[in-house]
Amino acid sequence: MPIGDSWSLLEHSLFCGERFTTAFRSVRGKLFGGIRLDKETSQYKILVQIPGSYWSQLESDKYHELLNFSLSVGFNITRFDICLDDYSKRVSFQEVKQFGESGDYRLVRYYQLIESTIVRGCPPIPTCYFGKGEKVLRFYDAEVVHGIPAHRWELQLRNDHARSAVDDYLVDRFCLPEFITGAVDFGTESSSYWSSFVRANWWESLRSEAGGFRKVKLEPFQPCFERSIDWLYNQVAPTLAIAFHGYGSKEFKHLINDLVDNGYQRLKPHHHNIIKEIKKEVNYG
Repeated sequence: MPIGDSWSLLEHSLFCGERFTTAFRSVRGKLFGGIRLDKETSQYKILVQIPGSYWSQLESDKYHELLNFSLSVGFNITRFDICLDDYSKRVSFQEVKQFGESGDYRLVRYYQLIESTIVRGCPPIPTCYFGKGEKVLRFYDAEVVHGIPAHRWELQLRNDHARSAVDDYLVDRFCLPEFITGAVDFGTESSSYWSSFVRANWWESLRSEAGGFRKVKLEPFQPCFERSIDWLYNQVAPTLAIAFHGYGSKEFKHLINDLVDNGYQRLKPHHHNIIKEIKKEVNYG
């Protein structure tokens, strides 16, 4: 937030995946967010959203400093957007659309053309979407949307992808648009006997301008007993509560014994290893 800026509370709530009872906005910095009280933990949850217009005003050192600060005070980064504006417009919207419709791209499995109305009364703006879920690359005309005479490539990262990208950037301090040119690869399969991927010249040129390419590195998933316990609390506990209060404690005990016996017969070698580790912690912890 700019030095000397201040916050103002808004009269309405904020919905961003969940309802925040109190919304706020900074006067000069255009930062906004919400606050809500978690009744189960009696702790406050705070959401802060920092728009691209604010990030674009920062020099690289301040950019790096703000990200470091956000993590140091305990914020969890759940979304991280990166954009690259192509002022030369080296590829037309129609060409990118054709690459998407013909499937001439790699690293993602999903393409969709979406038209959205940005300004009331004006024609809808088409946007090419590559990928879905936690990693999505968008391509659209920035002049129509933002008044910038360029074609914009915009990468949206969420949750694990967002945090991994930020961690990687804070360590190596590379050019962030490398994530954009590493998110998707455009080209065609050659028709030679040994099939190979031939990258589109315009995408190779954009990669060079971005400084290269870099993929978001995610840690491989590791089975975790603590995660299983969390799932048990979040998903199964209500069903167990219904069974206990419905059947009574005696029948409920029989039900639990049957569940445990059934589950034990289905355990695999790595499950038995987890049991051994837990016993060690109980006996020696």
